[in-house]
Amino acid sequence: MKVLFADREIAVIVKPFGVLSEGDEGESVPALLAPELGALYPVHRLDRAASGVMVYARTKEAAARLSDAFRAGKTKKEYTVVTAGVPAARAGEMRDLLYHDPRANKTFRVETKRSGAREAALLYRVENTAAFEGESFAEISVRLLTGRTHQIRAQFASRALPLVGDGKYGSRVKAPHIALFARALSFPHPKSGKALSFDAPLPDEFPFLLFGAPHYEIERKFLVAYPNAKALAAMPHCRVFQIEQTYLCPAEAGATERVRKVTEGDKVSYIHTIKRRVNALRAIEEEKRISEEEYAALLARRDVTLRTIRKTRYAFPFGGRTVEVDLFDFWSDRAVAEVEIESEESKIVLPPFLTVLADVSEDARYKNVNLARSLP
Repeated sequence: MKVLFADREIAVIVKPFGVLSEGDEGESVPALLAPELGALYPVHRLDRAASGVMVYARTKEAAARLSDAFRAGKTKKEYTVVTAGVPAARAGEMRDLLYHDPRANKTFRVETKRSGAREAALLYRVENTAAFEGESFAEISVRLLTGRTHQIRAQFASRALPLVGDGKYGSRVKAPHIALFARALSFPHPKSGKALSFDAPLPDEFPFLLFGAPHYEIERKFLVAYPNAKALAAMPHCRVFQIEQTYLCPAEAGATERVRKVTEGDKVSYIHTIKRRVNALRAIEEEKRISEEEYAALLARRDVTLRTIRKTRYAFPFGGRTVEVDLFDFWSDRAVAEVEIESEESKIVLPPFLTVLADVSEDARYKNVNLARSLP
């Protein structure tokens, strides 16, 4: 779990998908962070199915002041969602009466006032649209004016614009998670009163990848002894991908351009990436999901001087980050472990069963594009 900021009064974190925002046991933010940060006091909520930026108090006094700030409207929460379908108006307000049924744990829009129905309002703006496999999608920024249970999900779904991956509210498009991300949060510090603002990059997965928004990638890379593949696959929440990576003649000078065919189980996806390197560790990456037909068309621009890279990737959470271990088809004695970090000074912890041979983060020979150039 990524901790964006912590002092004696507060902790600002990025809640992962599937983790409860409240609770002292099990898969909840306070329980998972207790060994590192001690007691955390929730002052606002985020659906278990959603992910994004949250603030927690570390003292009861801070919790009371933050709660007052939320009630008084002194905070600002911004979300990014992806809908199946595109709103008719590029920007606007949604204002509804919502009723939450606790037995079904579902929120409904109602036309007339009834017991338990509460007014809900939000502002939205369409940032991008994309077409994929015959469907239209919209990337939308949302600012909540009220905080009702499942408010964003219910208000968009009631307009035939369900969030991608949200089967509970009518989405027929499958995704790893519901496309609801709390992107930014602003609030006054509970002790100093100073205005604080925090944000986080969008998830690096479908459907957010459809829109190809550029983002900074800061990565460390390690050459490791060839690991035990069974030990990798046995890591909790490990995902295994077969990757076929082909480099293209770049349309832009100074950039690296590639396409990937990624297979996970029986699912196949295709990704187009343009990378502009800033320094040895940092790059600006523009990445989006493409169709099989688009993938085939881009292969016509293949750079014939570079071989196609084939590798098996084991990706799993460890030490608060995701570790990616790549086993290449041309090495039997070594592999590469990569970790994306928040800053170039970030410290990294790797699993103890990985034997590190060298830190090759700044060794150009181990960039994938140079492996593709140097190997037969």
